[in-house]
Amino acid sequence: MMRTDGRSQKQKQEQRREQEQKADWASGDDARWAAEFELTLAVEHSPPDGLAEQVLEEARLTAAEAGIPVREVFGDPAAYAETVAAERIDEAHRSSVDLEGFAAGDRFTSSLLMAGGQVFLFGVVLWVSGGLWIDVGWATGGAGLLLTALMVLVTGVVPELRAAGRLRAGRVAGVCAAVLVLACAAGFTVIPRGPQVSVPAPALFVVGVLLAVLGWNLSPARVGRWFRDRKAVPSEGIRADDDEAWLARFSALLRGRHRVSAAEAARCVAEARDHLAASGGRAAEEFGDVEVYALRLSEGPQKPRRAARAEVVPTVLFTGGLIWWGVDLVSDPQFSSLWFWAKVAVLVAGAWAWVTTTRTLWQKLRPARAGGTDGASNAGSTGGIDGRA
Repeated sequence: MMRTDGRSQKQKQEQRREQEQKADWASGDDARWAAEFELTLAVEHSPPDGLAEQVLEEARLTAAEAGIPVREVFGDPAAYAETVAAERIDEAHRSSVDLEGFAAGDRFTSSLLMAGGQVFLFGVVLWVSGGLWIDVGWATGGAGLLLTALMVLVTGVVPELRAAGRLRAGRVAGVCAAVLVLACAAGFTVIPRGPQVSVPAPALFVVGVLLAVLGWNLSPARVGRWFRDRKAVPSEGIRADDDEAWLARFSALLRGRHRVSAAEAARCVAEARDHLAASGGRAAEEFGDVEVYALRLSEGPQKPRRAARAEVVPTVLFTGGLIWWGVDLVSDPQFSSLWFWAKVAVLVAGAWAWVTTTRTLWQKLRPARAGGTDGASNAGSTGGIDGRA
């Protein structure tokens, strides 16, 4: 999924002006190093706003003063990105990012962008294959709208609720998604089309552009507040002496944002509760901020495997959809139809994405090498998810 950077439009414009004022890199190799560093930092480490630009400007100035290529000064860009992430991305920021590296609000805004792009492309295909005017019935038209809503719900709303620790609301949204799937299937296949109306295909362009503009201009930080439970932050909803509320939030973050299994989350909560009973202290005093503490216990060598396991179900569903798509093409080939070849192009792209995804999943799901446990624990902490003290 495409990831947004969490900045408001005003911040983006200011940063763009700052970048335009900066001098170019001394050589093409320096520019390639900078691009690789920025991409690695963004994709693998989810930096806070402005960190990549700040580090790159520092690197450019250092290399210019030394008079040597930036690669010789800082070494491999991927390794340097890892060093920067370890030294300059604090726990407060990392604790707000989910297992896949998305900050609050990013998934929802990205889902609007993707939905807008797909609606736009669908309009192009319909225009080229069927002409300027297309006939639409109320059943198929309604199913098309529901399909767009389904995409936003599955790729934007459900993940946002889960990452916010709102597991019950996420399950309710999942049930709604299942209902929408049935409604879309009925609208396209079972329900009679009824009276047809002619609609200009470019009307879909307008819908797609509106969705994309909305996704681009919405502030992810504001969107994140929509999905956040009002009791999510101790300073806003959890009293300092309300240990049960703190522990409930702790469990929800482990299971939702960090994708820890229910059994492991229950073990961590039980150990935290035992520690509090033995020490007589309060959870907020003993363990600190609940989001940071959940991050500490969730980090370790098993974290990539948890991220991979979270992708198994979507990959299986994608595999089923890809098979259905291929069977539909083979069962009714129409070589003279542009729509048929558009489906073929989608199938080829989907097959390539499937091969890439499954290979990556296989590499991540292989048993981790022995050695190394979670050492990141707070005073009086439990042994963590991957290892026990």
